[in-house]
Amino acid sequence: MKAYATKLIDVTERHAEEIARNWYEDVRKNARTTSYRKFNPEDAIRQAVEFYRSFRGLFFTEKPYEAAEKYFRRYAEDRYRDGVPLDEAIYALVLMRRHMWLYAEFQVTFQTAVEHHQAAENLNRTILMFDYAVNVISREYQYLVREEIDRELGALQSIRMDEPSRNSFKTGVIGALFLGIAFLTYYSHAVIGSGIIFTHLFYIPIILGAIWWRKKGILIAAALGAWLILSHIMFLAGAPLIEDVIRSVMFIVIGTVVALLSEGLVKAETLYGVEVH
Repeated sequence: MKAYATKLIDVTERHAEEIARNWYEDVRKNARTTSYRKFNPEDAIRQAVEFYRSFRGLFFTEKPYEAAEKYFRRYAEDRYRDGVPLDEAIYALVLMRRHMWLYAEFQVTFQTAVEHHQAAENLNRTILMFDYAVNVISREYQYLVREEIDRELGALQSIRMDEPSRNSFKTGVIGALFLGIAFLTYYSHAVIGSGIIFTHLFYIPIILGAIWWRKKGILIAAALGAWLILSHIMFLAGAPLIEDVIRSVMFIVIGTVVALLSEGLVKAETLYGVEVH
């Protein structure tokens, strides 16, 4: 059986570049691998040539999974850096396998019924190797996505302070900001008699509350908006209320948007297994 496998591999290695060019024409036109259209043709063909020339070592190794893991982890890293989606990276590999066998059939490499039978048996080992490849590539892509999320959102994860030990600190910060803004509003309305206050300061506890407590944090925006309207009614009864009503609505809108974004990021981290700091 090994002789027939060697025959297939010999043909593949000897005609690696030709098979790779056939593969590239297929992958470039295929609707399932559109990201390959942006590749430089020679760079793409080099990928397939490298695979075909590595096939012998992958096929005959005594430790197929270890060999597959080493080779296909690198394949996954390279395709991820190239911006190839996971489904396209796997399907491009499937097409490499298909073109290898199509070329062998076209060259009438297996001429007798016995040879075809032996070739089919060897195909089983090839399929097993590609099963390993799918497993390794999928796992590596997931790891790379987790790593990228962790890197890109590292600052936000630090701000979120999800550790239970930081709950008292977060409550203290929001409480202090709330009291400071409440006093500023009172001072502006009751003492100065002006409806002009620095409402952009309100967004600090609103945004922090939405990041820290997500949907529950919207209550902070609602409470600040209610205090702004109440203070206006108590101390600025003769002034139009509409502007502060609009501001209060915007507090809730901003708080809701930030809360939903924060909740979405947590779900994404959970989906990809990113450790929440």
